[in-house]
Amino acid sequence: MSDFTQHLLTTPASLAATMSALPNEGAVAFPLVDEAGCEKMLRATEQLNFRKSTPVVGSPGNEVQQDFTICMNFEEDTFLNDYQAAFEQQLNVAFELMSPQPYKTPFAFNDTAALRYYEGSAGISPHRDLVCFEGVIAILTLAGEAGFYICDDRDRTNAKRMEAKAGVMILMRGKNFAGIEERPFHFVEGVSKERVGYGLRYNVREPLDKAQ
Repeated sequence: MSDFTQHLLTTPASLAATMSALPNEGAVAFPLVDEAGCEKMLRATEQLNFRKSTPVVGSPGNEVQQDFTICMNFEEDTFLNDYQAAFEQQLNVAFELMSPQPYKTPFAFNDTAALRYYEGSAGISPHRDLVCFEGVIAILTLAGEAGFYICDDRDRTNAKRMEAKAGVMILMRGKNFAGIEERPFHFVEGVSKERVGYGLRYNVREPLDKAQ
């Protein structure tokens, strides 16, 4: 495994300062990975086997419309793993620098997903990540352009556009971050140029060692 730390634009201290806004804001966006790092990760996604997303998911009345391709929890050892290891290391230190500490350490992601939204895609309608995803939800844009929004509900109330360009991390509050159970609604639309993203989550229903 190579050291991906050289491609990170943050330090544990700057990451901790940024995350201090999560209890109130629900999500923050900030530059995380440099251009060379994004290129390495993007090339790694090109080796993955993507499948078309299920068009509609969710229970009646809470349906979510989806229009993208996805590859989840792949076994290949690539620069994506190197990025995850470097980011997790920095994130753990950042958690411990915060007072009070917002989530227990050691923290590790065990749910991974590469997503590709083609130009003209309808994106994904407003939804919240499941309650099994705790701590933080990390979505890094590797390429492309799209509108990523957080909002108050499925009706897009108080929708706020987050920066989502290559190298920018959108970090959202998962369940129990700083003791808060609520997670932000979010959606993607306006895909004007093919967008590739890479997401990391911690599923409390899965063994932690799956992320090792």
